[in-house]
Amino acid sequence: MPPAPASLDVAIVMFDFGPTGVVRNALRIARASAAAGLKVELWVVQDAGTMRREVPDDVPVVAFGPTLGTDYTRADRRRAGRGAVPALAALMAERAPRVVLSAGNHFHSQVAAASRVAGHPSRLILRVSTGLPKPDGASPLAWARYWWKRGKAIRRQREADLLVAVSREVGEELAADMGFPAERIVVIPNGIDARAIDARAAQPFEHPWFAPGAPPVILGVGRIDKFKNFELLIDAFAALRATRPLRLMIVGEERGAWKHRLDAQVERLGLGADVRFEGFQANPHAYFRRAAAYVCCSRYEGMSNAMLEAMANGCPVVATGTATGARELLEGGVGPLAEPDAGALAAAIAARIDSPRDPETLQSRAAQYDLARTIEAYVDLLTREARA
Repeated sequence: MPPAPASLDVAIVMFDFGPTGVVRNALRIARASAAAGLKVELWVVQDAGTMRREVPDDVPVVAFGPTLGTDYTRADRRRAGRGAVPALAALMAERAPRVVLSAGNHFHSQVAAASRVAGHPSRLILRVSTGLPKPDGASPLAWARYWWKRGKAIRRQREADLLVAVSREVGEELAADMGFPAERIVVIPNGIDARAIDARAAQPFEHPWFAPGAPPVILGVGRIDKFKNFELLIDAFAALRATRPLRLMIVGEERGAWKHRLDAQVERLGLGADVRFEGFQANPHAYFRRAAAYVCCSRYEGMSNAMLEAMANGCPVVATGTATGARELLEGGVGPLAEPDAGALAAAIAARIDSPRDPETLQSRAAQYDLARTIEAYVDLLTREARA
């Protein structure tokens, strides 16, 4: 652990450096805040993950949890996160940052609990990176689970001084559904760097599935996990594949048992030759640039970075209304918003890929979510809170 600075402005807290939008945005915020003169540290339970190499040299990393190795499950994460609360509380009390920013929903409960145990030594900001999905059926068990999650979210939000919502829809949910005071909610949408995306998309790229004359490719992007709802995408693809030549490619980190479930689903549907799991790709932009369409059917989101990146690459997009923030991105007819049903999603995908490709409209819409403005808003907020 590095020695405690004389005066620490901001500690950004997350579980690890796995390849997620939460981590990517946390690193961007840390880099820009340090460049603006704030003293920043990254606090993690696990100093591990593929994005560790992207940590800025001038931002110290402080690990406060027991080492789990490199192959840990969601259950391992939950146990380690709960067990790390006392160590995190001690760290808050010892290093006393002016501001603690919890980077994503996955660790808010632990950060809020640690802040309470430590006696609230810092201004606590929770970056609410996804909405809270309501059950889509009448199952009493599902609704009981929803109300339990809602109560848990409300309790941790009570510990916070501010909430940052990554889309208008998330902000409205926090105020209307969760009862958090609107004056303590700041909306800072996710953003993309269109120029950097163009440069990376232009890098040399060859893949047999994108060869001339190959069937069109539908693209799903994200960590292989329950909340990305790739099983719905596979079912919708199966319906489409029965009517036309088509392929489905899913790009994202493969960890845990969920990948095995998807493999079994693909085999059961007889789609093995036309579905490919590509794994994590550090540069997904060439895939977006060449795909027939990108589909986001997550059970919940906040504002999908992958959807923004697809749009910036001129890739037609389709989303379900369950992907919080998608409605905002697709305003003005940018893309269809489908019901979270395999038939409805298949129809929306078919209509999208049969329509004329209009990359200029997509790129123009994505340009409204400029990364520089997003990061500037975070730096301004953290500076204001650290100097208060």
